[in-house]
Amino acid sequence: MKLQTTKKQIRENTYDNLYSVGYCDLQYLLRFEKAFAYSSGQCGWACDYYELEHDNQKIIISTGYNPIGKPIEYDLVKSFEKLASKIAHTNMKTLEKRIKTHEKLIQKFLKELTK
Repeated sequence: MKLQTTKKQIRENTYDNLYSVGYCDLQYLLRFEKAFAYSSGQCGWACDYYELEHDNQKIIISTGYNPIGKPIEYDLVKSFEKLASKIAHTNMKTLEKRIKTHEKLIQKFLKELTK
């Protein structure tokens, strides 16, 4: 279950670790992750927030129609989304193997993101 929050609360509590990406731009990469919160505005739902961890550092990715945070470079998003799409469409024996492969890809993505 996602918590409803305000963008102001997220900005105040995430410091420099808040990144944004458009709606569905990371749908394959974030497919096994659960959003912990969402924000809405006058027109309804605005964005979801995903909390990921890399090198003992929490990173928040905001994704939606009106996300907040530092924009993630377009080429980085597209290259990792393409790799995640290949994993999603590859016939793997078990779900656990697919999830582990996905987790490794997310860690590579976060390493590139936080350079």
